[in-house]
Amino acid sequence: MGFLSKLFGGGSSEPVKEQTLFEKIGGEAAVDAAVDIFYRKVLADDTVNHFFETVDMEKQAQKQKAFLTMAFGGPNNYTGEDMRKGHAHLVEKGLNSSHFDAIMGHLGATLTELNVPGDLIAEAAAIAESTRADVLAGYTDEEKAAMGSEKSLFEKIGGEAAVDAAVDIFYRKVLADDRINKFFEGVDMEKQAAKQKAFLTMAFGGPHNYTGEDMRKGHAHLVERGLNDSHFDAVMENLGATLTELNVPGDLIAEAAAIAESTRNDVLGK
Repeated sequence: MGFLSKLFGGGSSEPVKEQTLFEKIGGEAAVDAAVDIFYRKVLADDTVNHFFETVDMEKQAQKQKAFLTMAFGGPNNYTGEDMRKGHAHLVEKGLNSSHFDAIMGHLGATLTELNVPGDLIAEAAAIAESTRADVLAGYTDEEKAAMGSEKSLFEKIGGEAAVDAAVDIFYRKVLADDRINKFFEGVDMEKQAAKQKAFLTMAFGGPHNYTGEDMRKGHAHLVERGLNDSHFDAVMENLGATLTELNVPGDLIAEAAAIAESTRNDVLGK
C-alpha cells in the first residue's frame, strides 16, 4: 500500500515531525546565549537582584540552561528541584507576582535582543508563565512545621551577639593582614562592620535587614584595584580563624565557609 500511495502521488505516509520550541529558537547555542543575557539583565535590576545575593551564578546559569532546554522540548538533563521547592525560600524572602512579572519582562527582552520571532517569544512566555503558581506557592504547612524545628546557622552559632562578635574580630584580623588590608584604606570601618553584620545575618538565615549592593556591584571597584582569588582565600582564612577563636564547632564553621565560598565568583566579577 505504501508503494502504491507513492506511485500514484499520495506522498509519504510518515507524519512530519513538528519541531520543538528548543529546535525552533536555535537549540543549545541559543538557550546558552539567552540565559547569559537574561542573567545580566536580572542582576542589573535592583527590583529582583537581591534574590540572587550569595548565589553561585555560574551554577545557577547551568541549572537554568538545563531547565529551559527541558521546558522548551529539548533533551531532559535537568536534575534540580521542582519549581515550588526550588523557590520556596525566596517566597519566604518576599518573592511575589511583581517580581515574577519583572523576570518575565527580562525573558521577553532577552529573546527580543536575540531576534527571536514574536510568535516564538509568545510560546516561550506561555511556558514560563505556566510556572508562576508553583514558583510563588512557597512552603507547604508540613514543610514550615519541619523548618520551625530546625535552627538556622544564624541561630546555631548564637544569633546577633555571635555575629556581632565575629565581625568585630574578623575585621581586626583583616586590618592586620598585609595581604588584604590595602583594600580597606579610606573605608569607614564602623559602617563597613554594620553592613557586614547585616549581610552575614541574612546569609546565615537570620532576619533580612541587608540593604547594601549585591556582591558583584559592591566589589567591582576592588576587582579594578586587583582583588583576586588569593585575596579571597585570605579573607576565607581570616573568617575561619575568627570562628575558631569563638569556639564555633567545626561543622558550623564548614557551613559558614560554604556560604561565604558561594559568593566568590560574584565578588571577583567572574
